Amino acid sequence: MKNIEEYKEKVNYALKNFLNNKLSKDSRYSEEIKELIENVAEFNMRGGKRIRPILIIFAYKCFKDEEHKIIDASICIELMQAYLLIHDDIIDNSDLRRGKPAMHKIYEKKFGKHFGLSMGILAGDLCNHYMYDSIIETKFSDTEKLNAISYVNWTANREIYGQSLDILPGFEEIKEEDILKIYELKTATYTSQGPIYIGCALADAPKDKIEKMQKYAYNIGIAFQLQDDLNGVFSKEEEIGKPVDSDIKEGKKTLLIAKTLELCSKQEKSFILSKYGRQEISEADIKEIRKIIKKSGAFDYCKNRFYEFIENGKNEIINLQLKEDGKKFLIELADYVKNLF
Repeated sequence: MKNIEEYKEKVNYALKNFLNNKLSKDSRYSEEIKELIENVAEFNMRGGKRIRPILIIFAYKCFKDEEHKIIDASICIELMQAYLLIHDDIIDNSDLRRGKPAMHKIYEKKFGKHFGLSMGILAGDLCNHYMYDSIIETKFSDTEKLNAISYVNWTANREIYGQSLDILPGFEEIKEEDILKIYELKTATYTSQGPIYIGCALADAPKDKIEKMQKYAYNIGIAFQLQDDLNGVFSKEEEIGKPVDSDIKEGKKTLLIAKTLELCSKQEKSFILSKYGRQEISEADIKEIRKIIKKSGAFDYCKNRFYEFIENGKNEIINLQLKEDGKKFLIELADYVKNLF
């Protein structure tokens, strides 16, 4: 998508400029605070597709043509993502993020594990507060800012609810509807639903159209998580920027594993339950789990569900009366997510 690369550069410029301003203003407090802001800036600028802020921009462009203000506001969702990812890496005990050390691992090297965890929490918190600053410092009206911030809070609250459900122990009897609820709260909310709400709020869009666009957002968000789960088990580390065995070692509650447990033999189920979620699992056992996933039909089932959610999302947006530039992008985005698999 041409728009993805073009707007990715614009978002990166706005994000880098925002973080540089924070560094220039606040590094005067101490060298340690300067280092903290530098680490937060480095973490945010590691890359990523920037789909979430671009979605804010084009949700806005579904109703208004100008874009100079919305690009600056759109970085709020990247700062939210950084805050969530930094904390998520602590929860999951992950060493890597986008191919580089997780935030808590950067600090762990200096004064040990507890210090690393403490600074990781603080770095995530800082990104959270920067998220609000990125909206407050724009030139939107106070009403538009307040409405956008209310949706930012809606997004963060639901993501935390989803994360809470996700880390609860036990996945032996979990059903598809339970997994989809976690996907909705934890992923769809801040991948697509939140960005669309924020962009629409800043455009002062009619509420009836915002709600209709949410059906599109839900489907694309669920598809995005399904794609992430499938790639997280069957892709290569250099392609996704984290170990490909991490979901298995962490015992992630995914539709892929839930469907495998439903479809596989009793012996295979017993094997998976004895190995899944264990940090010390061997490479041979991981390969066997992958084999069972494919053999059971769970992989193909999830792949087909992925394509189903993509098409459902496109169908929700096609007949809506929106500005052409924004509407065209939303349809193309569905195809872009489809091709990520």
